[in-house]
Amino acid sequence: MHQSPDRHGDTTDPQGPPPSPAPSGDVSPGEHAGRGPRHRWQVVAVGFTAAVALSATAVAWTHSSKAGHARTAASTATQSALAPAAPSLRTSSAPTARAATSEAGRALAHWADPHAASKPSAASGPGGAIIDVVRIPALGKDWAQPVYQGTGPDQLGAGLGHFDGTEAAGQIGNFVLAGHRSGIASPPLRDIDNIKAGAPITVSTPERITYTYTVTSISTVAPTDVAVTAQVPGQPGATPTKALLTLVTCWPADGHSKRVVVEATLASTRGSEL
Repeated sequence: MHQSPDRHGDTTDPQGPPPSPAPSGDVSPGEHAGRGPRHRWQVVAVGFTAAVALSATAVAWTHSSKAGHARTAASTATQSALAPAAPSLRTSSAPTARAATSEAGRALAHWADPHAASKPSAASGPGGAIIDVVRIPALGKDWAQPVYQGTGPDQLGAGLGHFDGTEAAGQIGNFVLAGHRSGIASPPLRDIDNIKAGAPITVSTPERITYTYTVTSISTVAPTDVAVTAQVPGQPGATPTKALLTLVTCWPADGHSKRVVVEATLASTRGSEL
């Protein structure tokens, strides 16, 4: 199995990620003015520890009211949503990859229906309302996964989960997703090692918009490195200027000692045709 480089060691692109083109459409950093970077960081840190901290110790991030700098505090956590599941899941009723792909396909068909409303409502699946559909050709020609809001067991057992407090697809900031690579029937990110720098990731929305991101780096980080989910990855509290996507799952495939982090930058935006 290919082992990804450590985030603080060699990267897949020594020259750094290419400059990100401005997202097409009217995308503004102030589009969600009610939530500043600092508030987002507090919310996302909680989501990260709930979704990907797989050890008995999770990390809670807080801010000093005077200095405004992040600090860590260890706390005991319940079993994580991404923790390895019991072998009995082989006979689990959790959706299979084929079922998830079918849900994603139905959502795309619904959103593309010219007779639907101009902004059709989200389709539904086992994890709730499907807010987006993600396609990653590096994981298979027909690979498609529904995205649900939140990173609880219901969402991650049925597709990919969108971290609460992170940006929406296509917007300035960090659109952060989590998914299983083991522990459930046909985990969606089982073959994440096949994703390389330069690979495309597309995200389609109910508004009939498809965002195409280009992968800029793949790394492994410690379970406590929640800074990868910040609006500017690695810089909690900083003001974002680019539209980014971060995909997080466990490493290695049959364990959870680290996290695989795939980072991508928005390359293009396409309108009504999905």
